[in-house]
Amino acid sequence: MFAWLMNFFSNIFGNTARINVEKKNDGNWIGPDGVETGPNVSENWYLTYEGPAPIVEGIYEQNYGVDRGNGAIPIDFYINKWGIPDGYGNTDYEKEISRR
Repeated sequence: MFAWLMNFFSNIFGNTARINVEKKNDGNWIGPDGVETGPNVSENWYLTYEGPAPIVEGIYEQNYGVDRGNGAIPIDFYINKWGIPDGYGNTDYEKEISRR
């Protein structure tokens, strides 16, 4: 059903929906906001990212797990650029960074 709906919208609005979610040869894909996402994105992708704060999905060691790029942003970088995300900021590491 989903594939049919995407095809229908692609026929009406051009193939932008298909392009936005199409996987690239290296296993990555371009998300709807134009950000390359996937396992083969460089580790420092966030240095050039200029979009809104990525949605944090969890904490993994000293990184926030996020919904774009290669899926990780160092906690200190995230807090310094976008602040503490909603629902986070309770770990000792996050508290230490936010006091700086």
